Amino acid sequence: MKIRWVAVVGAIWLANLAAVAPAAGQWVPERIESDGSAIPRTPWGAPDLQGLWNNSTTTPLERLTEEEWALSRRAQRAVIEATGGTGAGWLEQAGRIDREALIVDPPDGRIRMTEQGVERLIAREAAREGRGEADSWLDRNNWERCISRTLPTAMIPTLYNANYQIFQTPDHFVLLMEMIHEARIVPLDGRPHADDDIRQWLGDARGYWEGDTLVVETRHFNGKLDGGDYQPSHVTPTGPRMSGETLTLVERFTLVDANTIDYRVTVEDPETFAAPYTVAIPMQRSAPDVTLFEYACHEGNHAMVNLLHAGRADEELALEAAALVSRQRIEAGHPGVREPAVPFAPIP
Repeated sequence: MKIRWVAVVGAIWLANLAAVAPAAGQWVPERIESDGSAIPRTPWGAPDLQGLWNNSTTTPLERLTEEEWALSRRAQRAVIEATGGTGAGWLEQAGRIDREALIVDPPDGRIRMTEQGVERLIAREAAREGRGEADSWLDRNNWERCISRTLPTAMIPTLYNANYQIFQTPDHFVLLMEMIHEARIVPLDGRPHADDDIRQWLGDARGYWEGDTLVVETRHFNGKLDGGDYQPSHVTPTGPRMSGETLTLVERFTLVDANTIDYRVTVEDPETFAAPYTVAIPMQRSAPDVTLFEYACHEGNHAMVNLLHAGRADEELALEAAALVSRQRIEAGHPGVREPAVPFAPIP
């Protein structure tokens, strides 16, 4: 019997995300709920943000209409049928927050793209034509390749590993992200940004205090956030829609009580987005017995080897799989993006 290798590669991720019923292995993060107590402070007087935090939620990034949800489900059906998708296991689900979307500005919760941004998506989707799901490691996204989840994606919760550990000194703020174990080291000493020619996956960050709010401004991303000239075959609902060359982020960390951070990030990229948008996500302090586990990504990354082997096992089926997932993205539609410029299907 021919192996339906599509179940091994990118399509299964979309099918897993599409499952509505909770998986048997679903896990609810152990967190300390808000108690209204006074905010703790460091010996030097700044709000003490140190500790382990979790921002897991099932609230979607953008607000979608019922028609868009229905269109998404119809587009996903072919992929679910092809893979036998039954839902991901060991999900980390903490429930929804009391609004329709994580985006709070614009007030309608929608991302609006420029014509140039839309044209880039169209060109990158078209560039996938004739490519299989795993012709090369370059066909997989930066997250699968264990390079980086990039920003702001890394600060937006997904299905699991929504944990962050914060360290502070008077002149530095460090945020260790469990997913891909990336550490963001942010100077607070007033030094200028690095030269514009120095580009990084997580950008160049500088922080300062506005009263009791820590503000972190990040720029100088490396221009590879969305994967290059053609769309990676595996994309996620919160993934980047831009290269990052003209991206600027402004994040705000406000400790509203001893166990809650009001986290907000404003995303601005004049080449991609017609207007900036702001995401607001509460971060809850984790219970004392919660541990930040090692996210060993490159170490023992059998998935990448298996993906490439599967692509070689049946080249024709690999092309069919890639075409199927590409068609799913095109047919799903998405706020602010005209068909066929659809980088991913909105996931219910």
